[in-house]
Amino acid sequence: MLLRVLGCSGSDLPGHHLTSFLVDEAILLDAGSVTSALDLSQQSKITDIFVTHAHLDHIKDILFLADNLIEFFSGKDRPPVRIHGLADVLGSIAEHLLNDTIWPDFTVIPENAPVLAYHPLAPETVIQVRGLNVATCPVNHARAASGFVLWSDDGEHNVAYTGDTGPNGRWWDFLNALPFPLTNLITEASFPNSMETLARTSKHLTPGLLRVELERLTVRPKVHIYHMKSPFSAQIQEELQRDLAGYTYHLMNEKETFSF
Repeated sequence: MLLRVLGCSGSDLPGHHLTSFLVDEAILLDAGSVTSALDLSQQSKITDIFVTHAHLDHIKDILFLADNLIEFFSGKDRPPVRIHGLADVLGSIAEHLLNDTIWPDFTVIPENAPVLAYHPLAPETVIQVRGLNVATCPVNHARAASGFVLWSDDGEHNVAYTGDTGPNGRWWDFLNALPFPLTNLITEASFPNSMETLARTSKHLTPGLLRVELERLTVRPKVHIYHMKSPFSAQIQEELQRDLAGYTYHLMNEKETFSF
């Protein structure tokens, strides 16, 4: 399983792009920075988008991706790009974005071969996509927010992705119940410890809060950190060195590729 970082920042600034990960050249985990990171040929290979929640920094490039891909669908017998997520998340996208007011509804355009299709997921139910098993579980963030776990049939290749999250229990219980030991975890550290009140209010994590959450796991996967708010990144990195002592962790960077 190859995962490419298209964007991993909690801030949209020059040199810092919003969250999106590309798996095996065809599967997106969130879509905050797709069209600015991939050329048209690469965009045309995308078949599935897994959306953690409907905040704009995780979904905005669904709009521009659909617009770019229309030439690959018009007059052609190609299945639509599937958007996966909990039903309330997909409902928010349909109501507030792909609504013919903010953006055209590409689930009906072109008429006989639409670019996009919604595929609602049930929590903790496993589906198969392009040779991988994928399951979602709710997390503590926005309305109907969830994280995803992707793994090979034998469980040897696996990664869990929290999406944005604050402190929560169900997610970690779900990971502990997986039929294989989790080896890779992508999770967030948005704010420094001095901003814990804001982190809790906005349902994000600080390095200190992250340590408490990781202690809920019965295994110690390699931890990949994303979504640092850029103005506080230096402080967050210093605190991670202290608060994640004993853990193997990595600060994600754009254009990195991981083999999980």
